[in-house]
Amino acid sequence: MVEKENGCPGAEVERSYAGVLERVSIGGVVLSILAYVLYVFHLLPLSVSVESIAGHWHVSADELASEGFVTQGWAWISHLPDADILSLAAVGLLTMTPVACLAVASLSFFRQKDYAYTIIAVLQIGVLLVAASGVFTG
Repeated sequence: MVEKENGCPGAEVERSYAGVLERVSIGGVVLSILAYVLYVFHLLPLSVSVESIAGHWHVSADELASEGFVTQGWAWISHLPDADILSLAAVGLLTMTPVACLAVASLSFFRQKDYAYTIIAVLQIGVLLVAASGVFTG
């Protein structure tokens, strides 16, 4: 790593990672609160009514999917304007926080000409994206 005159060689990476972590986390929490308000006050349509959910509380997720109450895989994206699915999107944003942080960190590593850490960060992003995609799930 190339050390800067003013301190630790990893300080820029740590600041960029922390900055993205803060912004995405706050954004995810705000989106969660907004989605909750939209859901509770029925300001947006629901993909599944509250009564239907309450009536099927005892049913497994597989049974709900077979009855058409929930979508499987990435099909939820087509229902994004719905308030209940917006809550799911907020959780999805929060779960992708490490990917955003690693992307910014990899750029910082690249600017510092620290190519080994750049490659490691990019590979970590790839692993997380493959895991999120569900490619290896049955």
